[in-house]
Amino acid sequence: MIKKFNGYDSIQVFEGGASIEPGGYELQIIGAKVEQYTSKASGATGEILKVAFDIINHEQYAGIYSTRFKAAKAQNPDAKWGGVFDVFIPRDDGTENDEKTKQSFKRFITSVEKSNDGYMWDWNELSLKGKVFGGVFGREEFETKEGGRKFATKCRFPRSIESIRSGNFMIPDDKLLKNKAESPSLASMGNAYQTPEQLAAMSFGDLSGYEEILSDGDVPF
Repeated sequence: MIKKFNGYDSIQVFEGGASIEPGGYELQIIGAKVEQYTSKASGATGEILKVAFDIINHEQYAGIYSTRFKAAKAQNPDAKWGGVFDVFIPRDDGTENDEKTKQSFKRFITSVEKSNDGYMWDWNELSLKGKVFGGVFGREEFETKEGGRKFATKCRFPRSIESIRSGNFMIPDDKLLKNKAESPSLASMGNAYQTPEQLAAMSFGDLSGYEEILSDGDVPF
């Protein structure tokens, strides 16, 4: 006979969930903030707009990032929100790369403006909260702590809601790690299940600072 230990009844168990399939989804912005970053390759510094979102209007995946986060947070206090789209902020330095960054930034803003009647970007990132936009999701390869290779499905490109609803988009090819000759196919991987630790590893930044712009703690970061 095993003696029941304290806290057994209150422990929440996370059983995992199917990974998101590549495709187009309607998204709602949970919050946005600007962070500083340093390039690992060049050491250059810059700013990046971190846009936290969740999927809406979908039978299978609506609210999936909130569900995942709450389950992971119950077992790992340092768990991070998984649904994040990174938008690099141009340096305005006149370089060719910066011109590409400007186009990408404008593409994201335009997707938000087209998806929200009457909304005009006012250069205040907090105004993005609650707005909707479309996202095209694709797979990106990442390396695990053990040195293995797995895929995470991420929002790769912004689009207008209308583009998503009309199917006017293309699913991108898998984004593979550099210097990797072979990678497992989508068919061979199937719908892999992730533990809370894996979900935290797949997240795209520490978004704990979003708490001050959320109401009533409905969507914890």
